[in-house]
Amino acid sequence: MVAGRIRTLEQPKAEAGAGAARGKRQQSLPMLIGFTLIGLLVVSATIVLGAGNPAWAQGPAEPNSLAQALGAIRACVAQSPTPWPPAWQNEYVETIRRVGIAHRDSPGYAARLEILRNGFASYWEAVPKSDQRSLFEVRQAEIRWYVENLMAGELPSASSREKLRQQYKNLVKYATDALLTQFPFLDPNQVRLAQADHLRKCYRLIESPLLPTFLSPFTQAQVDQLKDRWTKLRYARVDLWRQLGGGAGTTATKTSVASANAHPDYLLTQRSLDQLRGQIWSVIASPPDYYRDAVSKERTAFEQRAQSQAEARAQERRLGVAVWQTEYLSFLLGALLETAQEQEP
Repeated sequence: MVAGRIRTLEQPKAEAGAGAARGKRQQSLPMLIGFTLIGLLVVSATIVLGAGNPAWAQGPAEPNSLAQALGAIRACVAQSPTPWPPAWQNEYVETIRRVGIAHRDSPGYAARLEILRNGFASYWEAVPKSDQRSLFEVRQAEIRWYVENLMAGELPSASSREKLRQQYKNLVKYATDALLTQFPFLDPNQVRLAQADHLRKCYRLIESPLLPTFLSPFTQAQVDQLKDRWTKLRYARVDLWRQLGGGAGTTATKTSVASANAHPDYLLTQRSLDQLRGQIWSVIASPPDYYRDAVSKERTAFEQRAQSQAEARAQERRLGVAVWQTEYLSFLLGALLETAQEQEP
């Protein structure tokens, strides 16, 4: 009976303790939900910022050698005049950074980055730049192709560079000798001067072979193919010669030209060797699909721009004719009015 009374007295205490525990759990539940929501918001914000800002989504940290190369590239892009807005410039450099990180395990990684760093300035100087987005995407795909080729290809050795220099020297001499044979009235001094200038550029690009056509020596089959293509371009060289004024450059009066670079024979040789360089690209380098797609999109965009410009010019012509007709009719009406006034009694 006493035990029953004790249990009866302890039961309210137990129930009160259980109620207090439930109250604490109920009070802590909203706090737990709040902390969970805050965590989700932080994660979501991180994901969004990472998608909008490449610096948040870099993944593996870039090596110091890559950071130094990218710093030099950023400085080059920023210092040179370019119609690209800062967002495009950052996107361009980011493309290079991603390729560099993807190939960080390539043998001779530091040496490849040194080639990229040293060869970018001369490449960037010659790159055509435009404020058209489609043209920017072509340049972006192009540098991605070049850097991927540099990182994945065979690293050039001293012997391979020397072999490539000799191959370029022989090809250019073959081309200029054929040019003098085809056009025997050309000034040999101007032809050899253009030949030397062209080779000087080639040797500089071989030392820092960012471009695929200056990275590895040619095979003998490729050399033979290039010579054959050069021979087939003889009619194109006739067109170049005519564009430069035919045989006018061979007269004695042309020797008074102040700048040798302006001499028609120099220009003919220079542009002919540029044709040879174009053939080297078509034989040696095979562009990836993403570069072809970018070029295709630019071609479509160019056609659309040309069509828009043609329609605008046609509209201007129609407007000009309408203005002329209005002015002419105004003149006639004025003349008729004056005539009517003169005939009034």
